[in-house]
Amino acid sequence: MPEPITGSTRTIALVVVLLAAFMDLMDVTILNVMLPTIEADLHAGPAALEWMLSGYTLTLTVGLISGARLGDLLGHKRVFIIGVAGFTAASAACSLAVDPGMLVAARVGQGLFAATMIPQVLSQIQLLYRAEERGPAMAAYSALSGIAATIGPILGPVLLDWNLAGQGWRLVFWVNVPVGVFATLAAARLLPEGHTDRGQRLDPISVLLAGAGLALLVYPLITASGGNRWPVWSYPVIAAGLAVLVVFYLRQRRIAAHGDRPLIDVALLRGRAFASGLAVQFLFLVPIMGFFLTVMQFLQHGLGMSPLHAGLTLLPWSVFVTVFAGVSAAVLLPRIGRVTVQLGLVVTAIGLALLAVVAASADDHTGTLDLLPGIVIGATGMGLIVAPIAQLTLAGLVPAQIGTGSGLFNTVSQLGACIGVAVIGTLFFNRLHQHTGTGQSGTYGHAFAQTLWISAGLLVAALVISFALPQHDPSAAHADATPRTAAPTAH
Repeated sequence: MPEPITGSTRTIALVVVLLAAFMDLMDVTILNVMLPTIEADLHAGPAALEWMLSGYTLTLTVGLISGARLGDLLGHKRVFIIGVAGFTAASAACSLAVDPGMLVAARVGQGLFAATMIPQVLSQIQLLYRAEERGPAMAAYSALSGIAATIGPILGPVLLDWNLAGQGWRLVFWVNVPVGVFATLAAARLLPEGHTDRGQRLDPISVLLAGAGLALLVYPLITASGGNRWPVWSYPVIAAGLAVLVVFYLRQRRIAAHGDRPLIDVALLRGRAFASGLAVQFLFLVPIMGFFLTVMQFLQHGLGMSPLHAGLTLLPWSVFVTVFAGVSAAVLLPRIGRVTVQLGLVVTAIGLALLAVVAASADDHTGTLDLLPGIVIGATGMGLIVAPIAQLTLAGLVPAQIGTGSGLFNTVSQLGACIGVAVIGTLFFNRLHQHTGTGQSGTYGHAFAQTLWISAGLLVAALVISFALPQHDPSAAHADATPRTAAPTAH
């Protein structure tokens, strides 16, 4: 049995996997700011611009489950290296794009390689750290989404103004290349191999069913996210996607019943802790990702802030998410268990409620200081949730389930994000068309406030489900009885 990785070597290994996750998140948030410049430079039409965003999201979501299973079959380290190297190459192709079609194709390539890379991040954290040590590492990973959502709108304008070597928007993708090369080389040297399941194979029919079902489900949600109503065709397509996923689920049960290894271990979904953790994560991400979409609309179009000003207004969100993610995972979770998540859900709802009150009475004088209390409280609540919910959901997995569990967790997270943007975004834009307030600030303020109250209600629903979570991290209790010389594996 190989010696466990410890000390500074393990810290560098953690940085490597976190860099990969951060590249993925930043490319999504920055590109939103860059689209007008890309449109002018490449003479891209609306359809091409939509696919620059949705092509990545769609392929990432569709590929996550298969990418996770590949980690189980071939080794989490090997698949992570393939994913990072491919993502880096696709990023370079994005930078070299000479027309919209080439950029869309390169973005699809980024999404496919991200789908193999991202599931291995959680797997590697569980392999690198014993259960009682994972708190800070999970906090760092979980804080990335909040950091990327707020840093992206700031970094985008900075890169455009910098315009190094006349590259403009292409710098967004070029910065991935040195980071990706470093991560690939460092991963090959530092990361543990992890569990492999070479006796099994990847069932192509299951892969097709999972991919088709998720594609049919996610694509209409992406398409609907920018309008005030969903197109008529989206409803039967979503229904068809759900039907295909049911067939996929039944096939997984049948494969497991015959003693073979399915693409996903459906027995995981019967576990109370795992299933409730997925539900809480989903109901949490729907309002949070909807918030990140609508708050930027409110700040820029309602209050007239520049993209940079809007990004700086939300900067405290990143700071407080990062701080309290660390506090929650390393300090609170070991002491009060699931109460950490429940406290976070309540605090986040309070923060959104405060923002709703300010937004409903917004006028031309409303500014950053008026929004700051709600931003700080909401971010504090998010920080209390993001790391503990991942730990409580995945803690009980044995090494053979790491890939499947991580893949399902990431897939549900991605679905929650897509649905949040689509549903909350549609409600927001629909309200804009219906309401005639006092100027832009009043119109956007009332629409934003309505979505915030709905979001707070979803957090209350998540709070109710959270009582099905384990009261404490079950793997931490198990680890307390494990000799400290044991190799670091997930329990």
